[in-house]
Amino acid sequence: MANPETSSARPEQQMRRAERVLERLGAVPLDINRHNRELLGQRITYLLGSLYCRIDYAEFDGKPFLLLSAAEEKKFAEIGLMEDIDAIPADSDDETLEREFRAVLELPPTGI
Repeated sequence: MANPETSSARPEQQMRRAERVLERLGAVPLDINRHNRELLGQRITYLLGSLYCRIDYAEFDGKPFLLLSAAEEKKFAEIGLMEDIDAIPADSDDETLEREFRAVLELPPTGI
């Protein structure tokens, strides 16, 4: 379900909101991949269980999406290379983001 309050939010705000949802799920920010973060503008990588995750932003056919990227191996996360990418509408509310993140990352369902 779209959240009218977040529909017009800038990409940075939308990505930060999605990162906070990841943090509520137990994701821990890591200080890795600093070179590519600075050079390519990549976001910070999080560790959630045994998965390395990152939130990005893209538009497809003019519609904004948050991208949840994940990698199982640290060697890929350390250089910013993620193996799996799933797109979620950027105007999704926090509850929808959590539900989508849980499904994509195969986490057990529960409420925020």
